[in-house]
Amino acid sequence: MPRKQAFSPEFEGQFAVPMDQMIQALCDLLSCKYAIDMAYRSFADRVRGPWRDGLVEHWQEHAKDERQGSYDLAMKIIGLGGDPNVCHIGYDPSGPDVSAFCATLAKMELDMIAKAQKVVDFSGDNTAMRVLAENMIELDMHHLDDLRRMCPEMPF
Repeated sequence: MPRKQAFSPEFEGQFAVPMDQMIQALCDLLSCKYAIDMAYRSFADRVRGPWRDGLVEHWQEHAKDERQGSYDLAMKIIGLGGDPNVCHIGYDPSGPDVSAFCATLAKMELDMIAKAQKVVDFSGDNTAMRVLAENMIELDMHHLDDLRRMCPEMPF
């Protein structure tokens, strides 16, 4: 019996929204991934204190996670016929202390989780897309939990 192969998202499961809306949601999430990757790297370079080496290594690992997510999203956007061209990437530069960095990163993680949840909602019957977005939510929740442990006084 020949193996079935998916040649379009319709064979993988219908999205709950038109394709251009799904691609836009993925591009919005990609923008967040690029921005937080840059923020983790920048803040790791700027952190001061006796905990510096451990924190720098930790945040660089988070940046690698975000970079991998960016790549996965870009490949998905291309696979759906879109262009993962993100023209503006920005983040709040924050003050030069760990609490300010954590607050900014936490806000960015929460924004990213909301954008990934939108992709989940738009996924409809497309299980692969939903799982991709849910896995990103799980990873970003892990990052958010790390930030909460680093700065327990913060209200995020």
